[in-house]
Amino acid sequence: MSKDLKKIDWMRADFSLLVSVLILVILGAASVYSSSSFLADQRYGTSSYYFIRHMIRVVIGLALLYYVVKRDYHYWLENSVLFLGISCFLLAVLLLHPPFITPRNGAMSWIQLGPFSFQPADFAKYALIMVLSLKLFDKRNELDTFEGYLRLFAIVLLVVVPVALQHDMGTAALITIIAFLMFFFAEVRISYLGATVMTLMTGALGYIMLNSYQQMRLIAYFKGFSQKSELPYQLKQSLIALAQGGIFGQGIGESRQKYLFLPEAHNDFIFSMIGEEYGLIGTIAVLVLFMVIIRRGILIAQQAPDAYGRYLAAGITASITSYALINAGVALGVLPTTGIPMPFLSYGGSAIITHLGAMGLLLNISAQSSPSFAHSPGWRAYKDRLEKRVFTPSSRALVRRPQMRRTSAMRMRVR
Repeated sequence: MSKDLKKIDWMRADFSLLVSVLILVILGAASVYSSSSFLADQRYGTSSYYFIRHMIRVVIGLALLYYVVKRDYHYWLENSVLFLGISCFLLAVLLLHPPFITPRNGAMSWIQLGPFSFQPADFAKYALIMVLSLKLFDKRNELDTFEGYLRLFAIVLLVVVPVALQHDMGTAALITIIAFLMFFFAEVRISYLGATVMTLMTGALGYIMLNSYQQMRLIAYFKGFSQKSELPYQLKQSLIALAQGGIFGQGIGESRQKYLFLPEAHNDFIFSMIGEEYGLIGTIAVLVLFMVIIRRGILIAQQAPDAYGRYLAAGITASITSYALINAGVALGVLPTTGIPMPFLSYGGSAIITHLGAMGLLLNISAQSSPSFAHSPGWRAYKDRLEKRVFTPSSRALVRRPQMRRTSAMRMRVR
């Protein structure tokens, strides 16, 4: 990988991707305040408790996005092994159960430092994506052998195994899915991936059989398909929220489920709250914005300057896609409850910081794409269009074109 790092013009970054992310962040902030206001008032005496903490993390995430997009993504890839080493160390610390660990929903995966907490798995996930982006190209000649593939897959296990041992099976499964998608993009043999999937599924089932909390979740999920069995409480309240929203929704701030009916309304089930307040139109709008992000991510991967950028853009896009689909699937009852937050929408935590930082990497790659990458120009191109005010018959607007200005001599000849 070249050591000549470029100075990035962030105004060439993908404008539609950035706008879609910012719209989701703004919608998420409004939804977090609405869905958490009653709980915050009951628990802490102020309705803005969760909202303020969420906004602090949003500001940190946006600052990280700006900082990341200003530096060549090759710089971040060159330091990715260090990032992964730090993340694995923090994951190992969690297994020691120190006093600053905060258990949530049966998982021992949060580190509490004063008033703030973070989940090392969120950082480890994107560190792993960066390392895989580096290794999949550097070790491409070794991937044709099963031994070479296993050596690379061992890096994935360095993250997945500690996360699973923290009883956070949802995040462990999600990281595995992202890694497999990246292997698929790198054209690793399907037979290798199939054998690994079967082995991991067997190990996961054995682990779940030893974990009563995970067993209860799976049993509750499969019982939900039986007409004789009542739906799990969280799923039932989630579906009630979506049903109450109807087509146009109850209105901003008019949710009823936020009055302690729906647990984790501002976090894992924020999609249901959006459905209740903004209706079917709101949920479709959210999914459309994610589709824009996914489409732009795929195009950025296709137009990346090199294979490193291609794998990195593909991994980040796979991560956002997996998070969004799984969270929406849980809210709709299609998937069992996993504790996976919705990107850019769910309440604070380290997830929104890392997702926004990853968007900085994606924008960084788009800013270095080929000049032919004109499907969605950057902010500079939009600004130039506005300043030129190009004439169109539909607008019937007077256009200011510097090259068409008439001089006094030209006006004399016209007369």
